[in-house]
Amino acid sequence: MGIYFENYSNPGFRLAIFHGQVLDEEIDAHISELLKDSDENPGAVGLCVICESASAAKLSHQAVFSAGKRMQQAKFRKNGKLAIVARNTVGFGLAKIYQVATEVAGLDETLVLHGHELDKAIAWIGVSAFAAEIRRKVDRLEEPLATTDAILT
Repeated sequence: MGIYFENYSNPGFRLAIFHGQVLDEEIDAHISELLKDSDENPGAVGLCVICESASAAKLSHQAVFSAGKRMQQAKFRKNGKLAIVARNTVGFGLAKIYQVATEVAGLDETLVLHGHELDKAIAWIGVSAFAAEIRRKVDRLEEPLATTDAILT
């Protein structure tokens, strides 16, 4: 339970899917892994999907804000785009907190959308070639009691 993450080497695309119970420690570990990425090529794109099944009951807004502040250091963000699709109300609110925390004028763009706008997010970041694969992964992780291993089967 928590965070599924995949780094696509081409076209500099990162996918994160939050599902089930998400903890402060998981957010911290996820951001630490992202910051290890030495990719300095500008224009990287990311898609973060917060599943309807994702629970923030044990996640603090401070951890989300801290994660956003830490992401200001990411080398791959210059001229990049991040789309966050939140399929539940609490996730949408936390995504907005993250958006505010990551903002650095002129660095990149972050767009927060509601759950029904997944296709819009995929098109906006320019990864339509992966749309069916992304939808399949999100659908698998929306299943009750899904684990990140569910993607592999």
